[in-house]
Amino acid sequence: MQRAFAYTLAPIVLALAACGGSSSSSSTSAPPTPPTTPGGEFVLEEATTADVHAALRGDLSLADGQRLTCEALVNMYIQRIFAYNDTPQPNGGLPIRGVLAVNPDSIDQAKALDALYARDGGIGDRPLHCMPVLLKDNYDTYDYPSTQGSYSMLGHQAGVDAHSVAGLRQAGAVILGKANQDEFAFFTTGFSNRAIQVSNPYNTSESPAGSSSGTGASIAANFALGGTGSDTCQSIRHPSSVNGLVGIRPSLGVISQHGIFPLSHERDTGGPMTRTVRDAALMLDAMAGVDPRDPKTLLYPAELRPESYMSFLDREKYGLKGRKIGVVKQLGSNSDAAGTGAQGELISAAVEKMRELGAEVYDIYLPDFESRGAGSRHYDMNQYFLTFEEEGGDSPRACVSSLAIATNGSDSIAHEREACSGLDGILETGRVGPRTAALFALVAADDPNLAPSEAQLNGLIEMRDYTTSLMDALVDESGEPVLDESGAQVRLDALILSPGPTGGRTCDFGSTTQMGSIVVPVGFDDSVGVPRGMEIFVRQYDEGTGLAIAYDYEQATLHRQPPSISPSPLTADQSIADFNARMQQALSEAMTEAPENLPIEHYIEVLGNIGG
Repeated sequence: MQRAFAYTLAPIVLALAACGGSSSSSSTSAPPTPPTTPGGEFVLEEATTADVHAALRGDLSLADGQRLTCEALVNMYIQRIFAYNDTPQPNGGLPIRGVLAVNPDSIDQAKALDALYARDGGIGDRPLHCMPVLLKDNYDTYDYPSTQGSYSMLGHQAGVDAHSVAGLRQAGAVILGKANQDEFAFFTTGFSNRAIQVSNPYNTSESPAGSSSGTGASIAANFALGGTGSDTCQSIRHPSSVNGLVGIRPSLGVISQHGIFPLSHERDTGGPMTRTVRDAALMLDAMAGVDPRDPKTLLYPAELRPESYMSFLDREKYGLKGRKIGVVKQLGSNSDAAGTGAQGELISAAVEKMRELGAEVYDIYLPDFESRGAGSRHYDMNQYFLTFEEEGGDSPRACVSSLAIATNGSDSIAHEREACSGLDGILETGRVGPRTAALFALVAADDPNLAPSEAQLNGLIEMRDYTTSLMDALVDESGEPVLDESGAQVRLDALILSPGPTGGRTCDFGSTTQMGSIVVPVGFDDSVGVPRGMEIFVRQYDEGTGLAIAYDYEQATLHRQPPSISPSPLTADQSIADFNARMQQALSEAMTEAPENLPIEHYIEVLGNIGG
């Protein structure tokens, strides 16, 4: 996929509808469409992109016999969000609160796509035509603010789309809204200081995982066709696992990090979260590409990028038959990398199913693996703000530091504007949660001008080379070569481990090595009432192999099942503006005054009382 987008990322779809131009700068053709039974009914719950396209063609119809339009589809998802998102669930259950805001422009986007569909007589060169997508709240968009799940970032409006968002729009996706997240993606519990707690729709007393908690819960609850997450250490993979989703954490450099608020540029990546492998591959096609604003995308040779990840979804050609799969038995000091308890049993059963499908399964030990990082978070965040401002972004955060005002007197406004321009400005607002404030204080202590050192970067490469060498030439626990039936030393295609924390930080494996992985459902954990997944881990830039293996397994098992959730009957007259205002007030309703008028001590006290 050799796609590079222009820096000026205008509202592509709307412009096309107005002028009749073509949106494609990609050589990716429309993927093959799964067969449908003409005359069937289109059902929103568990719908896929293929179902939507079948309904747009008229192969499926709505319950009233009418043909689906993009405008109707987007309205259906919006009404579902209104009915379910912040409705307390039965038997004392919590609201899901996966969606933070609905994009007011989403209906206009849908109307424009309907016009293009009529003009082209079909989806044309838009493989994601009318795919409503929810973006994690740390993805920049030109048409709606992104707040990183924090009150301190209200009004943070980008001038251009994140590179991956531009790719989604160009492929025909509708940006439906922003998904809730852990504040600044620092945590894994689903707590933001804007819409409070995200809940797992399968069991609201169980964790939704994080930090892409809102995306995970929302896509599981059928609030959109797909969503985006970001992953520094498990933040796509673990929410995908416990919400019954397919989630891709690609190798660094597959997807540009431009326009995604960072934690660590040497460990971060964006990625898709969907209900099926096919939709995940479609989104990855659109999100991936070369971007000069992210030098890591330039390290992935353009000639090696696949034209389309959809080409790997051929079970006969690329499936599990003949694949060599390694089950991670030891990862550094962690001997539980393949899961424990019910999740371990489900992953073991999944591995046996892979064997039935023709895979050869081996154990792999990585005793010398160490978690490595690059301590440049202050630098990375300030670089984000620098690019954000250069590209016309506006972040009118109102600092409320009484010390700053007292010190600067009449110059306080100018001082506060300057102080709010970077990471230090976030702390100056006094509107971050106490856990986040503590971590930001540590980050702020780093040198803001210090990029990752060569030694730090080499440490990441060392761990990647170590892992790849063992995949290339497998040895047993004692270091002896492992041979296949032909007598050759085994070369593994992929590794299997458990998403999320299981006896150790398995999330660090992908983050440290910067290699790719995909999570796919393996069944349901009846002991806690939530789904579970397994992580299929591949070599750097070998996402095609991961998708091929995941697709073959998914199609043979079909473990995905939707949650049972209850709607509110009081949503018929709600508007997008009403919904967004209510979500924005979720925190302030717990306060006696607007947050910006309160001393930070009181703000932190309120956050602490409601779970911050």
